[in-house]
Amino acid sequence: MNFIPIGYVRRGEGCSLDEEVEIYVNKEFEDGLKGIECFSHLIVIYYLHQAKFNGLIKNRHGLEVGVFATRSPNRPNPIGISVVELIKRNGNILKVKRINAYNQTPVLDIKPYDAWDSVCNPKVPSWHNAH
Repeated sequence: MNFIPIGYVRRGEGCSLDEEVEIYVNKEFEDGLKGIECFSHLIVIYYLHQAKFNGLIKNRHGLEVGVFATRSPNRPNPIGISVVELIKRNGNILKVKRINAYNQTPVLDIKPYDAWDSVCNPKVPSWHNAH
């Protein structure tokens, strides 16, 4: 499999989910953004370029669980996904909130978030959200 990044994430030093972050889409893909500003939310798929796979079992607050039951970036295929709020589009730049990606993270794809992606009251175990 070969993937070509369509752009990258540009953010400051902070990692707040409420921080406004820019996604720069390469100019050659800008036409693919036509109409995207009509959506309030997007799905951003990206390559976790700093991740290091370190096994299938993860420790979550004293409980051993499989990597596929976590949001760990250290996975066999380091692909990240975030549902983001689209704040504004300016040409090939998307200003978004709530992306869980570092500065310079390569973006692989962007899709509109719609009813197909919505789940009401999903079941989530208590250990998943423990801090």
